[in-house]
Amino acid sequence: SLVSSKRTASVIDATDFLAARRNRRIDQHHPQGPIVAFSGGAAWDDYRPIHAALDRVKAFIPNMVLLTTAQDTGADAIAESWAAANDVKLVRLGLPKGLGKRAGFVRNDRIVALRPADAIICEGSGIQAHLARILGEAGVRPRLISRNGEAPVWARAR
Repeated sequence: SLVSSKRTASVIDATDFLAARRNRRIDQHHPQGPIVAFSGGAAWDDYRPIHAALDRVKAFIPNMVLLTTAQDTGADAIAESWAAANDVKLVRLGLPKGLGKRAGFVRNDRIVALRPADAIICEGSGIQAHLARILGEAGVRPRLISRNGEAPVWARAR
């Protein structure tokens, strides 16, 4: 019998399906949109000022990608739950391994190198103060949030 050497329609569809699935996987691991950097201390439990700040940024940057410092508690956890509830793509940038006490500062440099369009920094430690300072030096004026509604202590001397 005669066998066709051409692909059948079902094979072409499967090829297209596999290509689309590969592209979808790439999109999941490389979201498109302006980056909004977020960092805050682990002691946060009040979601209201964080949600309000994120809502304000999303109003101006509806296709934002939220970049957090990947802490599982506190401000980062609150921001990540907001992202899930608001269909905002999320990137978690954790501490680089093997750098000891320098790890947070190296991560901050990596955040700045990604050239975020906006940033929200919640009261925390010297790591957050450093990030706010170097973002400002890079031309990004971060939105600063404290637990008591005033500027964080480290931001008042600016």
